Amino acid sequence: MVSPTTHKRGVVLVADDDPVMRLLMIEMLGQVGLDGIEAEDGKQAVAYFQGMAPDLILLDVEMPNMDGFSACREIRRIETGAPVPIIMVTGGDDIEAVTSAYEAGATDFVSKPINWPILGHRVLYVLRASDAIVRLRMADAHNRAVLAAIPDTFFRLNRDGVYLDYEPGNEMQGHDAIAAFSVETCVGKHITEVLPRDIADRLLEQMRGVLDTLHVRSVDYELVRFGVIHHYEARLVATGASEVLGLVRDISERKRTEEQIRRLAYCDSLTGIPNRQAFLETLERELHRSKVGNKKFAVLFMDLDAFKRINDTLGHNVGDHLLKIVSERLRETTRPSDLVSRGDQSHNLARLGGDEFTILIPDLERVENALAVAHRVKEAMRRPFLIEGNEIFVTASIGISLFPEDGDDCNSLLKFADTAMYHAKNCGKNNAKLYSSSLTMQIMSHVKLEVGLRKALKNEELYLLYQPQIDVRTGDIVGVEALVRWRHPERGIISPTEFIPLAEETGLIVPIGEWVLRTACKQAMAWQRVAKRSLRMAVNLSAKQFKDENLTQIVVSALHDTGLDPRLLELELTEGTLMDDARATMATLEQLRGIGVHLSIDDFGTGYSSMNYLKRFDVRALKIDKSFISGLPQDSENAAITRAIIAMAHGLKMVVVAEGVETDAQLGLLQEYGCDLVQGFYLGHPSPHEAITQMLLQPCAEPTPTK
Repeated sequence: MVSPTTHKRGVVLVADDDPVMRLLMIEMLGQVGLDGIEAEDGKQAVAYFQGMAPDLILLDVEMPNMDGFSACREIRRIETGAPVPIIMVTGGDDIEAVTSAYEAGATDFVSKPINWPILGHRVLYVLRASDAIVRLRMADAHNRAVLAAIPDTFFRLNRDGVYLDYEPGNEMQGHDAIAAFSVETCVGKHITEVLPRDIADRLLEQMRGVLDTLHVRSVDYELVRFGVIHHYEARLVATGASEVLGLVRDISERKRTEEQIRRLAYCDSLTGIPNRQAFLETLERELHRSKVGNKKFAVLFMDLDAFKRINDTLGHNVGDHLLKIVSERLRETTRPSDLVSRGDQSHNLARLGGDEFTILIPDLERVENALAVAHRVKEAMRRPFLIEGNEIFVTASIGISLFPEDGDDCNSLLKFADTAMYHAKNCGKNNAKLYSSSLTMQIMSHVKLEVGLRKALKNEELYLLYQPQIDVRTGDIVGVEALVRWRHPERGIISPTEFIPLAEETGLIVPIGEWVLRTACKQAMAWQRVAKRSLRMAVNLSAKQFKDENLTQIVVSALHDTGLDPRLLELELTEGTLMDDARATMATLEQLRGIGVHLSIDDFGTGYSSMNYLKRFDVRALKIDKSFISGLPQDSENAAITRAIIAMAHGLKMVVVAEGVETDAQLGLLQEYGCDLVQGFYLGHPSPHEAITQMLLQPCAEPTPTK
């Protein structure tokens, strides 16, 4: 027997008012390895329980102060007393006594007279059973805690599709509870009574597959619960031959994240329409569909004309705003009713980048249909765009490639549409052009010419010719115009009308222009030494050169390195170059005049010059374009224009140079009108410097025509 204060082995509290009975019970418990605590009545038993926390209690029913039934009920009311096994020792095995024992909370009962040999084993059995119950309760509590932490909803279905069990996950018990089904809604019901028929049928089909293969399967579906769309994933696993366990998770947040990622990957961040990647995948699908169905389709490649000018002059914010409105207008123009096909058009329009857009026209029956869409797009772009209170006008150039005529892969079709678009730009912009194989040859030739031009300076293929400018009154050569030429190693002499625009387009005009300037200044100094007299050198400046921030420094460097007097250098600019951004033009002209060089307006009369600006520009000379000279003297209108230009120029104290003089009659008329200088084939073809040297060494005379 142990004291009422400590114990080490399994302990049984024995409560009986008969000391002999307590002694016998303690002895029997000791034989099975258990310790005992003695209590003389029910009240002492309750006190010892609270102090000793025994593993099992043996309570006699008949005891003074507090009987066994009352003591049992009192112990059960204590928080720690609920799980402890209690065996009631009754004076008989009548039903009334047994019922009273169980009602009081007893775990088991033993009838008197006691069968002493089996008492200890019975106590051990009850202890083992109680321990198993405790472990089971702990496992159940653990499992419930795990289930409470898992967001999934659990359910069990039998092979017939009837819910056997349903347990909403913690996700369904929170903010999404409105979307959850209750246990009462599901258990005992067929799945078709709970879920929409199409979803239920899909789950049943997968459930049968799980039972047949024992493989885990999953089903994604949507449910609209009280106006809110929820996305779910149900994973099914077999738990036997005829039952399936289902785990359902709300994947709405994941779907929203996936949609956001998809938008980032496939939508243009500025305009919100599909981007290049989305269009390429759409084009790939359409290519496969059209090959299988033996259908045709068209790819339209659109580029805004002069969009860079808008960015440069009005700012990138206005440019971005314009692109947004352009995409909206394109969406309206290429809506499904406007296109040939009635299929999904969501990705048929895309922004590839910058101001480039593409349009896919599926199920094309006739080429004219593609041209009609292109025409509608062009007309839509021509309407003014209202941005920040300003009307902005743009046009579009469009190239069209066709499947299967022009290519049978995505890259080719997109590239050929791009090629056709550049052809449309070269044809004057605001155009739509179909691709043809000859365009590729032109592009390849263009690229080859560009490569050759990039090497031309290094390989010394460029050279200068000089056309004399004659003083009408004296017949003296008073100046020359430097003209650049290109001798290609394979093609021979290439016309300036072919390579100068290419140089402008590629930016090569800047290094070529610097080379021309330096070479011309050097040649002017050489003539001074040979002919012992000064000669004015005229050099053309392109618009790109004129806008180059290093222009002034380039001119200063060329004059310094060659030693040419700045007053003998004349830079020729066109009207268009001067009138483009007049404020910046004035600043550049001031810098050039500060150096001391002279300025002249080339091809005057072909552009548009404000008389006010013409006066402020303070140029030395006007060069009348040869288009006005060629009709003289028969064309009375040209004659009137020429006379007016000369009079106006003289009124502004400018020198007048007539270009393109080819006949004696033209020369005579210009002399009559008071023109100052003339140049043209009649007086001298563009010639190498050696020929000009010979002319300079001849005695001065009246203007002599060349043969």
